[in-house]
Amino acid sequence: MDTPGISLCMIVRNEAQHLEQCLRSVQGMVSEIIIADTGSEDNSRAIARRFGARVIRLPWEHDFSKARNHTLQLASYGWILVLDADEALADWKVEALEFLLESERADGYFLPFIHYVGEGSRREYVTDNVCRLFRNDSRIYFRGSIHEEAASSIWSLPGGHIAYARLPVHHYGYLDDELQRKNKASRNLELIHAALRLEPDSVPLRYALGTEYYQQGQYQAAADLLLPLLEEAPPDSGYTPDLYLKTAFALQAGGRPADAESVYQAGIGLYADFTDLLESYAGLLMEQGQVWRAYPLLLQALDSGDTAHKYPSSSGSGAYRTRVSAGRVCERLFLYEEAMEHYRQATGCSPDDLAAWEQLATLCLLSGQAEQLTVFTRQLLPALPRRVLSRLVPAALNARAAPWLAALLAAPHLPENIRQVLQVLLGTLFRDPEQPGAASAELARMQRDAPDNPWVSGYLWALSCRSGGIAAAGCSTRPPHTGSLADSEHRADTPLSFADYSYAAQLLLQAGAWDTLLLLGRPFGTIRFLWSKLPLPLLRGLLDAPVSFRMQWCADYIEQSQRYSLPADAAEWLLYAAIAQSCGQVPQLTSADEQTLRQSGSIAAITGLSYYMLLLAAEVHPQGNLPPIGSIPWLLLVKSALQSGDDRDNNV
Repeated sequence: MDTPGISLCMIVRNEAQHLEQCLRSVQGMVSEIIIADTGSEDNSRAIARRFGARVIRLPWEHDFSKARNHTLQLASYGWILVLDADEALADWKVEALEFLLESERADGYFLPFIHYVGEGSRREYVTDNVCRLFRNDSRIYFRGSIHEEAASSIWSLPGGHIAYARLPVHHYGYLDDELQRKNKASRNLELIHAALRLEPDSVPLRYALGTEYYQQGQYQAAADLLLPLLEEAPPDSGYTPDLYLKTAFALQAGGRPADAESVYQAGIGLYADFTDLLESYAGLLMEQGQVWRAYPLLLQALDSGDTAHKYPSSSGSGAYRTRVSAGRVCERLFLYEEAMEHYRQATGCSPDDLAAWEQLATLCLLSGQAEQLTVFTRQLLPALPRRVLSRLVPAALNARAAPWLAALLAAPHLPENIRQVLQVLLGTLFRDPEQPGAASAELARMQRDAPDNPWVSGYLWALSCRSGGIAAAGCSTRPPHTGSLADSEHRADTPLSFADYSYAAQLLLQAGAWDTLLLLGRPFGTIRFLWSKLPLPLLRGLLDAPVSFRMQWCADYIEQSQRYSLPADAAEWLLYAAIAQSCGQVPQLTSADEQTLRQSGSIAAITGLSYYMLLLAAEVHPQGNLPPIGSIPWLLLVKSALQSGDDRDNNV
């Protein structure tokens, strides 16, 4: 197949780090490569010549359009593709490209650019559409000394038309390390200010300046620049939707929520399917506590779907990211089943979405739907990356969800040393909990073979506690730490933090060291141990503990209940209610508990209190004419109560 008749035109300077990847991506897609080097001091020119490029030296005059237009004049083929060195084609197909070039109607094409942002490992991105593929016509050229564009010159042609092509381009220049390496923020500001001195009323340049301030987090300065432009920018320009989004968010972040809401509403009136704008407006309403107003906006964004071909967009907008936002809104509205469905859809769309998996797993476990979680996990096992497994495996262990753990064991990306430990736990400890000796013996053998495996040492500590109490484990409540379950390093002579207690509680519960676990939760000096602050899946594991443990746990809570008097302690009573009911008991409510629940300001706490009153009425009048009271997901109320506490802490 012939190579398409396209001239690739580029300007580069010190781009040896990226240039080879860029030029390799265009092999077979372009017939000639023209590169203007504006002063490289590395081997950029040598790399370009190795790929057959025509390289010219061009003095840099602080004007991107002038440099680009010089390369356009050297192009000899009928179509021109313009790229930067930190960009690369994303699996273009010659057949699709040839079909577009044969069009007699299009003078150019908007290409979807995927701009990776932040840290490279996270693969977060934003997208927009840029006209970088167009006919070789002297009337088509770039305008603007910075943030240059060719689209306006095409639109000025008689009947000039730019179509959209699904030919994505990856851009790596907005990654944190690249921004720092090239000092782009300082360079861009210098060029924009220079251009504004010549054209002080230019809307695109003022928009570019506001965007620079926005990207640097200077939201008040950005809002002051961008807000007046809403009256001047034409609604059909390519940057106007983004202008509304950035202006509204800058006002929101700058402490002007009323002005932000006005801009959001005006923008949605013009661009009703702009998913990022809808989602950002929903975020403002959630900050203001207007959750019921936020949910319809997220549903509207989901109905709109992927609109990246029309608007600038960010990763997951209108899809998995919006699903996670909708799920969180549903939780705050106590629509737990709807929330789970949103999370399930998000993980199905993006199996590596850690936030969606964490929320889905937690809701399924707390609501007693581990079986459904197991079925869904099996469907996506091959796609689960290690970073997701590193969070799901501890959740399965904490919930003592053996079938789900067995499913995760089959994940191909699970590290082998962890798989071996889990096989021991699943094959001995979980399936025969009354005979921990086999697990201890196998783990001891593994420790001899791999003494540096922190999972092994942690479980040996917990099993020692189970067999002989804390004294048998070395007279310490401090277990060996592992990197996957502990967030920081600890010294043996430092006081125990809640993170220490949390880590110990997880190991003890997973090993079935129930007596030691009870000791861990009893008061020690002035320390207040809040079970509800432990990882939420562990609360599910408490409900599956032996009845004797649960009854003693409830007795301990009643004895210590005078310690729980702060609004944040409402979740602790809800957890007590869950465990008490799992033992067939009606939870007790002291006057202090009731005051704590009422003062918490948590709808979840008030809901739990109301349900308790129904339980009490049913116990006092078992033969009365009360309607069926059904059951309530106590552990889900614990989660909601904790969430409402976090919201208050964040002034939401």
